[in-house]
Amino acid sequence: MVIEQKQHPLDPLSVEEFHAVASIVRKARQDENTKYIFSSVVLKEPPKKQVLAYLQDINNSALDPPDREALVILIDRPSGVINEITVSLTQGSITKWEKLQGVQPTQHPEEMLEAEQIMIKDEKVIKECHELGITDMSTVYIDPWAVGYYYANPKEPKQDKRRIMQGLMYYRTSKDDNQYAHPLDFTVIFDVNAQEVIEIVRSKPHNSKYERATIPMTNHHFLPEHLDQDKLRTDIKPIEITQPEGVSFTVKNNHMLEWQKWHMHIGFNYREGVIISNVTYQDGDEKRSLFYRISLSEMVVPYANPYEPYNHKMAFDVGEYGLGNMTNSLELGCDCVGDIYYMDGVISDLKGEPSVINNAICIHEEDVGLLFKHTDYRTGKAHSVRSRRLVVSNIITAANYDYGLYYYFYQDGSFQYEIKATGELNTHVLAEDEDPTPYGSIVAPQVVGQHHQHLFMMRIDPMIDGPNNSVMQVDVVPASYPVGHADNPVGNAFMPTTQIYNTTDEAQVRSNAETSRFWQIINESKLHPYTKKPVGYKLSSLNTPPMLPKPGSIATERAQFATKTIWVTPYEDGQLYPGGFYCSQSEPRIGLPEWTEEVKNIRDTDVVIWLTFGLTHLPRVEDFPVMPVETCGFHMKPSGFFLGNPGIDIPPSKKITSKKSRTTKATNAEKEECHCA
Repeated sequence: MVIEQKQHPLDPLSVEEFHAVASIVRKARQDENTKYIFSSVVLKEPPKKQVLAYLQDINNSALDPPDREALVILIDRPSGVINEITVSLTQGSITKWEKLQGVQPTQHPEEMLEAEQIMIKDEKVIKECHELGITDMSTVYIDPWAVGYYYANPKEPKQDKRRIMQGLMYYRTSKDDNQYAHPLDFTVIFDVNAQEVIEIVRSKPHNSKYERATIPMTNHHFLPEHLDQDKLRTDIKPIEITQPEGVSFTVKNNHMLEWQKWHMHIGFNYREGVIISNVTYQDGDEKRSLFYRISLSEMVVPYANPYEPYNHKMAFDVGEYGLGNMTNSLELGCDCVGDIYYMDGVISDLKGEPSVINNAICIHEEDVGLLFKHTDYRTGKAHSVRSRRLVVSNIITAANYDYGLYYYFYQDGSFQYEIKATGELNTHVLAEDEDPTPYGSIVAPQVVGQHHQHLFMMRIDPMIDGPNNSVMQVDVVPASYPVGHADNPVGNAFMPTTQIYNTTDEAQVRSNAETSRFWQIINESKLHPYTKKPVGYKLSSLNTPPMLPKPGSIATERAQFATKTIWVTPYEDGQLYPGGFYCSQSEPRIGLPEWTEEVKNIRDTDVVIWLTFGLTHLPRVEDFPVMPVETCGFHMKPSGFFLGNPGIDIPPSKKITSKKSRTTKATNAEKEECHCA
């Protein structure tokens, strides 16, 4: 079966292409008796050089588009053999098929739901629940997680190669009760391919007179239908966001997005969710390239509790579950507000068929306050321009946690990425006299929120005015001259110091708040006409906590990428995931550590920047029963790239567009159409 080529080689697989891929694979296996599931189906992106050559030539049509390929991961059951298959949609056939053992792909959402239903019916699980006083198993809920590690023989610690989940246990007093208010005291270890419970791991109270914790039965609701309606706030007036003339952006060919001077391609897959590529900015008559590809490539959530079974928890939400797999269907007025354009996302089910996530991606504009302003204190004349940004976002639900993932593009050529962490704490139970310190915080009687971190890694593939870039570290330090020196007479001098990374071993660096450390992505072959220095973009983050598990720990060995704030590597096709492609139950030091074992040049060449940012979360009582949003992210700003403020050509806002003032002095302003200048 041959599918007609799409215009852009990075367009995600369509519904029709999913059907075609599944059909080709099933036909190739029709003579086998082996049972199997489709773990994932995704566009196999063409080599970067092919994509760039085709896009540069697309109007001349001298080049054929790159082959349209899909990467398919099948899991044989019960053997667990992994089939890594490349399907050419251009040729309508399989072009590569490799069988692997000892590795585990992402946990599919349907696998997790399937595992929950089997675990609930297991006799060992039922027995544990009965001992806690639970006789109705319909009140028991299990959150299936990938296992951080599992040793079949604890006396000989070696990672079990079976496909394993851990089931975190909870109770509900009603169908939509908050289960995290009622954690149970044991975890189920489950063989996914054999579909059987391997072991029950029970937690033991510490410094307690009790042998076993009882279930906390007090409800802690947050859904409005379970709250006292008389106590809901009544003094909130509506806020309306309207764009009477429509939005300022356009979407072409389903995935090409243009907004004022920004141009980009929007992609989506099961693993990274939203992917932004081919980003350019119109500077006068020149369309200047900025980035080839940006995505959230991995994350790790290490938990602090050192005791069984909680020390198995170190979630890699990108590699173990997939951001696309966990993406919500967004709703107007709830998740996005304003004049919205939605894009759907498509993933595969266990049969390889397409599963459409309606309204997976939200695109809209936001007013974000001032872009710039100045008041002449002599004349009193003021000039104000309000800032607007383009937002491309999706929201995922990873069991208890929810993450809002936001790409922001600004009118001054700046870019920002922000994560809004919310949802519910992953809780565990305490005995009545048990103290969770120092590894957790009580958020309700007998309920503890465990201390943990959220460490995210962004993969940034820059093209600052071309494919060859360098990365420069900038630290701001006091001048070395002592007070009274001719070059520092009153001691006030401070200055930036810079280092351009030459090799991969130089570019494995932690952040440094004491020196206000940031980085610049520069193009050394293009000098700014004013500064005579390379044009570039500044990269900075205020959210760069160190990874707290000790060196040599299982979490640190598996998530080496999170031990540094910055890594820089030479571009290689296929190097997308810093924790390795097969991240689930992974071996130590795969991904970035492997790619940087050999010292390689990263100066004035095609490079990839890997940035770690995140949060250290010590839960508060106020984070329960549902957590207010906490944010983290990073900024990229032009630095010696343009000839001046690129937003200076934005016309001033009209006072009339701000609706009306509630003050009595605004009467004339309401009637007159005048500018903020």
